Amino acid sequence: MNDLFHQAVLHSMESPRLLHHLLLPLLPQIILLILGPAYAQTVSLGSSLTAQTGQTTAWFSPSGDYAFGFRPFETNVSHFLLAIWFDKVENKTVVWYARRCRPVQAGATVELATDGKLSLKDRDAKEVWNVKANGTVTYAAMLDNGNFVLASGDGSVRWQSFDNPSDTILPSQVLGPGKELRSRLTDADYSGGRFELSIQSDGNLTFYPVEIISGLKYDPYWSSGTGGNGSQLVFDESGTVYLALTNNTVLINFTSGMIGSIGDFYQRATLDPDGVFRQYIYPKNTTTSGGWTVVDFQPPDICRELTTTTGSGACGLNSYCVSGGGNRSVDCECPPGYSLEDPSRKYKGCFPNFTAQICGTNESVTETLFELREVINVDWPLSAYEHSSPIDEDRCKRRCLGDCNCAVAVYQVDGRNCWKKRLPLTNGKMGSYVDRKAFIKVPKVSKGVSHDSHLDESGGKDLELPLFDLSMIESATNFFSADNFLGKGGFGPVYKGQLGDGQEIAVKRLSKDSVQGLNEFKNEVMLIAKLQHRNLVRLLGCCIQHEERILIYEYMPNKSLDTFIFDRTKGKLLNWQKRHDIIIGIARGLLYLHQDSRLRIIHRDLKAGNILLDKDMNPKISDFGTARIFRGDQNQENTRRVIGTYGYMSPEYAMGGIFSVKSDVFSFGVIVLEILSGKKNRTLYDAESSMTLLGHAWELWEEGRCLELLDEAMECPYPVSRVLRCVQVGLLCAQEGSKDRPTMAEVVLMLSNEGVALPQPKRPVFFSERTLTDRKWSSSEQNSCAVIESTATMFEGR
Repeated sequence: MNDLFHQAVLHSMESPRLLHHLLLPLLPQIILLILGPAYAQTVSLGSSLTAQTGQTTAWFSPSGDYAFGFRPFETNVSHFLLAIWFDKVENKTVVWYARRCRPVQAGATVELATDGKLSLKDRDAKEVWNVKANGTVTYAAMLDNGNFVLASGDGSVRWQSFDNPSDTILPSQVLGPGKELRSRLTDADYSGGRFELSIQSDGNLTFYPVEIISGLKYDPYWSSGTGGNGSQLVFDESGTVYLALTNNTVLINFTSGMIGSIGDFYQRATLDPDGVFRQYIYPKNTTTSGGWTVVDFQPPDICRELTTTTGSGACGLNSYCVSGGGNRSVDCECPPGYSLEDPSRKYKGCFPNFTAQICGTNESVTETLFELREVINVDWPLSAYEHSSPIDEDRCKRRCLGDCNCAVAVYQVDGRNCWKKRLPLTNGKMGSYVDRKAFIKVPKVSKGVSHDSHLDESGGKDLELPLFDLSMIESATNFFSADNFLGKGGFGPVYKGQLGDGQEIAVKRLSKDSVQGLNEFKNEVMLIAKLQHRNLVRLLGCCIQHEERILIYEYMPNKSLDTFIFDRTKGKLLNWQKRHDIIIGIARGLLYLHQDSRLRIIHRDLKAGNILLDKDMNPKISDFGTARIFRGDQNQENTRRVIGTYGYMSPEYAMGGIFSVKSDVFSFGVIVLEILSGKKNRTLYDAESSMTLLGHAWELWEEGRCLELLDEAMECPYPVSRVLRCVQVGLLCAQEGSKDRPTMAEVVLMLSNEGVALPQPKRPVFFSERTLTDRKWSSSEQNSCAVIESTATMFEGR
């Protein structure tokens, strides 16, 4: 070691840059050789830290600039991240964290064991992360350069955080071949993000977009082109970030100019959640809180640079990327008529707020239903399925408007080129360099389309959606063949069909003995015809002919949610992320019904069997036959005819016939707990007390054992803090008092933003089907024909 140090000093006489380059990899050993294990900030074997709410528990560097230990999450101070951070910076900026390590709660410990192993254990003493060093370890130390090391008695480093980076490098750190940085998912979510900076084994520095769950790399969006040279990324103490070869030749300077010394500024270089690698400085010894300043970044415009044949691009599907010029984060925006899937996580993309054009509709009718909205300098370069040239702008627009597959027409004036594009749109970008016009197809009006002159005029004239001919439906379903039978709902059988153009449909046929009469049928038709949301089942049309009452829906190949969550085999197909996405989707669909649609609608029979799943497992709320519309000033209603499903009905509705938006909130809370547990609410956990899933979940919550509620089919890993938040939201929704339950707007906010503090849930009501059946109705109630009915779908899956 001393010989290496002496050699480095001799060579440094030829080049100051060379001195930095040679000394940086040896710096931890040099520091430890000089100071030795006796200085005050070393961590001896057997030492440990315990996470405590409201307190900082850490091992500090000698100057106090850096800390290693438990850092509370910005969005939930009761959960902690094992991390290294700038302790004297206002927001305690994290520069390293244990990757692939779930958050822990108060009571968790990190210990440098007597055998030299660094181990993180949760509050139940279960190990969740560890470091086994290469060689004997006698102590650990948090160094003043931000490096946490495990070392032997002679100062040899056996493990260091600098060799195991997360998303950031610091002055004196070198990123060698085979090393990588992985961005966070968001600024406050330390899960593996969407981008990776990698030094390939051949020395080529490459930036990749990656698939979040598996980490699969897509097409690179920046490369140094230095393959075969064995280069490494260096952040020297002068504040310069550069790419250098192993022969010490500097290839690329990331830092364009001189930066202040580390004596005056804290410095870091981070691969940010938007995929941009930025170098930051923060002034030391300042009384003002100006925050971090960006001094350099790469690539210059990720929106322009990133185009990948697999994946969605810099932003999510159906959105487009707007560059902040490097200094600011990239923004993701939606085209007209589209909304962000999750406003707090824009990378998830956008979805259309309307029902798409139906193939087979007459072109003249289409022009009355849809229009094109113009957006300048926007394109989705790899989403085209047809290219026409030469062509004028009007013809380009008309061709898209008349094509049911066309969602967007993009026109280039110079060259008279026209591209028709279908959903999902990928690699969206906005900028003057695009130099094209995008025409987005959106609904203009909603008028009925009659396909049959012999329709029942009293039943079909005001339904405001396409009316299908019975012969077309019979042909599509092979005359309602048993081979096409999907299941039986409360209002009749459901069949799979296929229209002449190949489009698959679900045909709901009202049975003659159905509990749903013509008025309820019309109610469902008129309601759904006015509703347009990606988390509501899409009604394509209906048929009211002779004695037939038929609804035609989009086909859901994965049928209903209950067929997955209550089946041990199928349940394994739903990991944590998919279950969470389903919960969020149901919440958004319900929020749309309660608040965001043109009407204010109470579903009244929300349950797992009425949540359908499309081919991508996106949830869609169905069955609106018993739904009610509320006036603007109406808060609740009372009915003598309670129609719903045991286990999902709120207590005030089941026992008193009173329903409101909070009745649907209760049902949603039950569904959340069923999705997480894989158990039906009607499952009895205590036969004597008739305790249902709600009661079981409440007991586990009270005892701090919520994770025992989770479905065994939902394999690890999963983020504990978000799982617990979902359980808490489910219990808040299922509280006995309707006034205690949150609105769906509050629910969506709670689920989408971990920064929102949650109130403690009150005890839910524990009743089973038997409790309701044993209810004693008064004579006046009986004389008023008060009944409790349960829809047939309670017993039979769709």
